[in-house]
Amino acid sequence: MSGAGYDLHIHSSYSDGSLTPAELVEHAVKIGLDGIALTDHDTVDGIPEAIRAAQEKNLRFIPGVEITTDYGDVEAHILGYGIDYRHPELVAKFETLMAARIDRAKEMVNKLNRHGIPVTWEMVEQHSNGRFIGRPHIFKALIAMDLVQPAYRRQYFEHYLGQNGLAYVPHQEIETGEAIQLILKAGGIAVLAHPGRQGTQLFIEELMDYGLKGLEVYYPAHDAATVRHLLSLARRYQLVVTGGSDFHGDMGHGQMGESVVPDISWAEGLLAGSN
Repeated sequence: MSGAGYDLHIHSSYSDGSLTPAELVEHAVKIGLDGIALTDHDTVDGIPEAIRAAQEKNLRFIPGVEITTDYGDVEAHILGYGIDYRHPELVAKFETLMAARIDRAKEMVNKLNRHGIPVTWEMVEQHSNGRFIGRPHIFKALIAMDLVQPAYRRQYFEHYLGQNGLAYVPHQEIETGEAIQLILKAGGIAVLAHPGRQGTQLFIEELMDYGLKGLEVYYPAHDAATVRHLLSLARRYQLVVTGGSDFHGDMGHGQMGESVVPDISWAEGLLAGSN
């Protein structure tokens, strides 16, 4: 759905989205959202631009981030809301993660080369608007080389870059507990992203020991039964309820405002400019 409400899971061109933070704000205003959070992957580089644009458009805005973490052999994504995006420890950790992402992307390009696909790092860089380079940018380079049939984009992505693809390289991430603690140190609230997507609700109690404070209940891949289940878990554990579309622009499938949360009373002190 689009319209009133808060979309608290959005990505910009500073990570793997196609729109700039200012364009995201403009689009949110256009479709009538009450507010948004910018939650780029492992980077806060886009937040200053988003804050300026939100202030100009009088749109409520929460500085955020989405951190990809390892919890044993499960990949868990942790959303951080209301963080101090200039916090020294947070910034230093994201610099380390950014370097690891670049190394991972370069190794994927090398693997494609070994399979006879002549994509170069320079070609990939042309499709990134910032320092973040990941699989979507490599895939865009392959599209530009006419190596992808438009009608089968998802299948080609999986063939080349999916977890069982020709060139896939695993993430080298931080542990989930460390990410939650990092968000807390930066003054934010840690929320488990799309817990219904990967069955990650199974270890909610364990993550609460690290300081987890919320669940992303409203999410495009969560059906009605999953939403009801997650709402019951949030009530049981007294966790805040969040929601968002995981919008990536033309780098993804969903639309901004597709999933929203109607109430952000828990975030009143976390809004940009509220302190």
